[in-house]
Amino acid sequence: MNADKQHPKLEDILGEDHITSNQSNDPAQQELADATRRMILQAGNESWDPADKEQLWAQIASGLIPVRFSYRRLLLRVAAALLLLGGLGTWLCWPHQQQNNLVQFALTQPVSENNGDTRLLLGKNAVVVKGHNSSLVYGNNQVTINADSTAQPTAAYNTLLVPYGRRSKVQLEDGTVVQLNAGSRLVYPSSFDKNKREVFLEGEAFFEVAPNAGAPFFVYTSNMETEVLGTSFNISAYKDDTRKSIVLVTGSVQLNLPQHMIFEKSSRQLKPGEMATLGEKLAISKVDVAAYIAWKDGRLLFSGTPLKDILRKLTRYYNIELVLDSTQPGLETCSGDLDLENNLDDVLDVICGTNSLQYEHKGQRVILKEKD
Repeated sequence: MNADKQHPKLEDILGEDHITSNQSNDPAQQELADATRRMILQAGNESWDPADKEQLWAQIASGLIPVRFSYRRLLLRVAAALLLLGGLGTWLCWPHQQQNNLVQFALTQPVSENNGDTRLLLGKNAVVVKGHNSSLVYGNNQVTINADSTAQPTAAYNTLLVPYGRRSKVQLEDGTVVQLNAGSRLVYPSSFDKNKREVFLEGEAFFEVAPNAGAPFFVYTSNMETEVLGTSFNISAYKDDTRKSIVLVTGSVQLNLPQHMIFEKSSRQLKPGEMATLGEKLAISKVDVAAYIAWKDGRLLFSGTPLKDILRKLTRYYNIELVLDSTQPGLETCSGDLDLENNLDDVLDVICGTNSLQYEHKGQRVILKEKD
């Protein structure tokens, strides 16, 4: 390999107990060895030259010695090798995403920062959607905006960009209603295929999916896939959140897991009142769904919630940065019910009044700190 590349040592990645020699007499072992070679050569880190990958396999193959064989141990070590090689991005992708045109479009779509009004992107054309709470309705080969104007959705994919400080509701052409929270992006076709309905979400949205047993509804995010027939649920999948979540309100959804969770079940079905949280692992828990969908009605419910998480939600909702500058004990979690239809100062008065804090505006930031 090239001398100037700092690759991990082979023995550190795979250990000493490899599988049998390069050409094994055991067909099962030889088949696994061939599969291992393909995995390494197809690893997603493009900083590795293909010749380097080939040479890495040659070193592995030449070093394979006849010892006690363990399929599970090899799989674990090959997975570790690929992760160390920087192939994590490939492991996080859904297998079909490489063929799914909508997902590919959404993941590669250039989207500039938008701190003003909501925008509807129709191909190269952008339509400004006025109002803090806008609405779009698709039907009759057109989209009606805020009930008083129309546009022609001629592009293959439409994108609704909802900046911080705005919310929007869109009724898709099949009758499905999607309410988008602040700082969200929804990518969807102007009209769905007969056998499948697909959208891509970045941010947070509440879905009320129109039933259609012949055309299941799929919601894709950067690392989750949710499949439904007709139900209502909330998805939170912001870029800057380490955890993504799905809360099921009615009906049933199936969560399909990404490839890097190779030792988890490939899919999990949720029941009403359950939340799936996806971080390093998948966790399923019973929750009060009202706390997770109140935002669509202009309220924020929280119980035992870290104050920093509450401020992050308010930052998105009001489009102003909120910073906590306090070491006061007891602020780790808070409980309450905030009316977000009030102005920001009224909301901060409630938070500070119950936590012995004060706040001050500094340009586009609000600092919360201990009372003098």
